[in-house]
Amino acid sequence: MINRIIYSLHRILGTLLSILFLMWFLTGIVMIYHGFPSANREEKLAKLGAIQDESLPSVSEVMARTEQPDSVKGIIVNNYLGNTNFILSTSKGREVVAADSARQPSEIDGDYIRKVAALWCDAKVIKIDTLSDLEQWIPFGRLRDDLPIYKFYFGDDNQTQLYISSATGEVLQCTTHSERVWSWLGPIPHWVYFTWLRQNVDLWKNVIIWISLLGIFMLFAGFYIAIRSYRQQIRRGKGMKSPYKKLWYKWHHVAGTIFGIFLLTWIFSGMMSLADTPEWLGREHKQYDYLEVMEKSAPELDAYPLDYRKVINHFGGKATQVEWTHFFDLPTYTVQIEGGEPVVADASGNDFKPFQLTRQQVEKAIKSIHGDEHFTVSEMKEYDNYYLDRKHELPLPVWKVKIDNADKTCYYINPVNGNMRSYNTHSRWAFHLYQGLHSLRYKFLVEHPVAWTIVMWFLMLAGAFVSLTGVVLGIKYIRRK
Repeated sequence: MINRIIYSLHRILGTLLSILFLMWFLTGIVMIYHGFPSANREEKLAKLGAIQDESLPSVSEVMARTEQPDSVKGIIVNNYLGNTNFILSTSKGREVVAADSARQPSEIDGDYIRKVAALWCDAKVIKIDTLSDLEQWIPFGRLRDDLPIYKFYFGDDNQTQLYISSATGEVLQCTTHSERVWSWLGPIPHWVYFTWLRQNVDLWKNVIIWISLLGIFMLFAGFYIAIRSYRQQIRRGKGMKSPYKKLWYKWHHVAGTIFGIFLLTWIFSGMMSLADTPEWLGREHKQYDYLEVMEKSAPELDAYPLDYRKVINHFGGKATQVEWTHFFDLPTYTVQIEGGEPVVADASGNDFKPFQLTRQQVEKAIKSIHGDEHFTVSEMKEYDNYYLDRKHELPLPVWKVKIDNADKTCYYINPVNGNMRSYNTHSRWAFHLYQGLHSLRYKFLVEHPVAWTIVMWFLMLAGAFVSLTGVVLGIKYIRRK
């Protein structure tokens, strides 16, 4: 009876899920090369103009124009649509202050929205829709606050479509015909990015997790059947030979036995991309919130020794945005350069100089987090098992800080901008259970991209073949029924 239950469980779940798993493997191949389109930060920064340094106010003057100057937590100054504005992050949200005290910030009206759209595409506007609900290319529930959303259709060769918030005037999404086609062949079905489901984050997560759990049960049942079948063959003196005579059954049995463990790890790791890593797995002995410590030690925004206007002058009219940033108590400016990469300036002195973290500054920051705990600092010039990137976009060298504590905490600190990454035993488990198993983010493969591509293609096609045999057997099963 137990055997019949296991066989039935594998057959029924396989019939229901094999076509879904076949889709996941095939779309996974597409996703190696094409992701879900987005209007990313780099594209938005590229739309800024150069800041004009004539008659720019001091920081104190800008903060004096707000209702609660003491609540300002962050400042950005940029030139957008020909106007220089200060964007202030306050306890109440985002506030825009015009650099010219005689000018009011631009009103988010039809004229403003059209000017924003023209920055993204200079082709003729064919049509504008006013969306009162989310749709396929903006399926995220958080965007409801931006409704109604204006959708622009352009008459260019790329068939560009642009989504702009009526609340903030910001671009939420920009897609081309090619991106939309590849998205339907890759990320939309792979991530189950269907608007009715994706806009409800909790429901979306639960659906994926439960489908994955059913798939895991199906595979364990398949392993049991495969092992039992081979044991019976050995007892009959026929050796390690599949007992199935029909071709599709034999292929499913043999391929499932060989590649089933990969299917299991892939489905499990896909589930772990959304599920929380169990607390008992690499249990955290103590939580160190370095971001909170960094914010508590932040310098006063209106007390940076280096005047932001000197920074703008230094770049000779090519600075498009300046953001007040810091590394713990060290003041910095992050400057976006027209047509270039952002530059971080050291704001602790009166003259401009690039930011460069010293070992002593790193040690001081770590002590503010960990107190008297022993640690070591070293300069890391090549990727290790956790700080690595297949596209080699993560910068090197970095400061690597290893804490001698129960959690084996480790930090990677970029010396030119102060960006930090943190790992401990618990987060390393999370890394392996998702990124390691799912994307094969292992040092050897990351350092040999050709090998990574070959292995990924081979395993994806193997998983697709096992799933295809399951689809065929499922169709046969339904026909018999």
